[in-house]
Amino acid sequence: MFAYTKTYNEFCNDINQGQIVNQIQSSLCRTFGPSEQKSFRVSLSSLKNALNNVNIPPDVQVGLEVNVPLTSKRIDFVIAGEDDSGQKNIVIVELKQWEEVKHTDMSDVVLLGKQEKVHPSWQAYSYGTTISNFNEYVENNPINLYTCCFLHDYKTECEDEIKNNVYSEGLQKSPAFISNEWVRFAEFISSKIKKSSDVNILYELVNGRIKPSTFLVDCLSDSLNGNNKVELIEDQRIAFSNLKKEIENSLRTNERKVIIVKGGAGTGKSLIALHLLGELHRKGKTAFYVAKSSYIKESYYKMLTRNIPDYKILRSLFRGSGDFHRESFNTDKQFDCLIVDEAHRLTQKTKVSFMFYGDNQIREIIHACKVAVFFIDETQQIDIKDFGTIENIKEAAKAENAVVIENEKYELKSQFRCNGSDDYINWVESILYNKPIEPIEEIMDYDIRLFDDLPEMHAEIIKKNNQSTNPSRMLSGDVFPWISMKDKSKIDIKLDNFEAQWNRTKYFAVDSKSIDEVGCIHTAQGMEFEYVGLIIGDDLIYRNGKVETDFTKHPAKSGEFRRPHQQKVKPEDAPILDRIIRNTYKVLFTRGQKGMFLYVMDQELREYLRREIQQLVSTQEQYKKNK
Repeated sequence: MFAYTKTYNEFCNDINQGQIVNQIQSSLCRTFGPSEQKSFRVSLSSLKNALNNVNIPPDVQVGLEVNVPLTSKRIDFVIAGEDDSGQKNIVIVELKQWEEVKHTDMSDVVLLGKQEKVHPSWQAYSYGTTISNFNEYVENNPINLYTCCFLHDYKTECEDEIKNNVYSEGLQKSPAFISNEWVRFAEFISSKIKKSSDVNILYELVNGRIKPSTFLVDCLSDSLNGNNKVELIEDQRIAFSNLKKEIENSLRTNERKVIIVKGGAGTGKSLIALHLLGELHRKGKTAFYVAKSSYIKESYYKMLTRNIPDYKILRSLFRGSGDFHRESFNTDKQFDCLIVDEAHRLTQKTKVSFMFYGDNQIREIIHACKVAVFFIDETQQIDIKDFGTIENIKEAAKAENAVVIENEKYELKSQFRCNGSDDYINWVESILYNKPIEPIEEIMDYDIRLFDDLPEMHAEIIKKNNQSTNPSRMLSGDVFPWISMKDKSKIDIKLDNFEAQWNRTKYFAVDSKSIDEVGCIHTAQGMEFEYVGLIIGDDLIYRNGKVETDFTKHPAKSGEFRRPHQQKVKPEDAPILDRIIRNTYKVLFTRGQKGMFLYVMDQELREYLRREIQQLVSTQEQYKKNK
């Protein structure tokens, strides 16, 4: 857990003698590049010089590059001891060499140049809460854990950016100290660490058993109980109960298993996943909700924690599918259960910036836990890099010597979106995949309309949104370049006297401010809305009596059609891209609970859908009369 742990006096001597970097490298069994070595020397020397302003006891414990439990993250500096009253304390320090940042409108994100970065106060606080939430020693012993960040080179003239009011909550929990606050930083540390402890606190911390804290379990329970957005009904509850039983049996017998749960759009896969997360934590098990899409994780996280006072502590339960590759995580069966939502979106390699890590996300997830649960719908694959198929899951399970559970207990069929209408889902599939349109002989009770005026459709979505506590939103196919990503003043979509930007935050699905924005497939997949206003782009067209696709209408920089390390689309991939576009629109067509409003860019497709919708409405009216 620690790359370096010594007394404060030994730490200062190692700094003075220029040995600190060598010792960290030796402990981690790796060699840092010149810039990393310089970063260590500068930051740690600055920290030592700052602490020279106060009397830090020479025999208190110091730790460097401390691993955060259950993650690949490392804490820069930890110091442990007691205050004047004998209270045992741990202080976590995040070190930054940043000179300036720009604030954003997000409470925990800053701009470093053009890159979005987590505010260092929240970064330090999240490390502390993860330790508090999963280290049994910290939970069971009277230890206070404090966090802060030290930006030793930060320009004073830019203080209003790093300490903007938008970050007030994080700064209150975890103060930030800049270049003119070295003494204040040292005094913060010394107020918590007055003397050494008779207990080797850092040793106990390292050896503390990984276990979810009671407080974390209570918070998760509070977020699920009584939340009508996550209630289970019908076959959802049957699948949940069987999953719970299967997992408990596996953990009791120590038998490694992989459970595959299949279900189409709106069948409740995500709700079951969230309830399973809560149930396992109530049983004291280490379980995490895993998804590739950060939009899905952030939306569910925000929805569940809206009324939890200290809600950010639950963030540690929501993990990315790329968190388990060997370069960052190499412990076999460390977790009891990993619950993988939208498993069809898993990829082979994990992309971080321009680099790709790992070999197989599916196998890495199975390797990391005792039981892996994969919720999957192969018809929702929307990227050429999507690797999550039932066949690939089975192959990975076999390689990890895990038993695969796949049976009718875990096949979700009942439709709980689109007003529960299987007929509507069938109608959508018939349109998108050129299948015969089956006659509908039941009352569908679903509001589907075609609009020729886009501003009018937007106005209707705003009206629906204001009439309900559940959100209604505008969505679109991915045919408009995202120019506002780098320049917030730019308009992405200009069409039929309608102007809008793509979604500005990952909270689009649950953020009330996003009603005037347009969501993409990445913010919509896995989410649901009351009503949806869908712009069907000119990548979906109608020619020669069939619905066709045109991938060339997508922005050149879109990554959905390019394989890893590929700059251009390969012509031989055209059939795959055709399926991806159709799957994408199937997902978008099935996001609305009560209604779907359509605006179609391709004129021939618009007239085709007009005829089919009129026929659908006419059939429904006739059926109602006959009833």
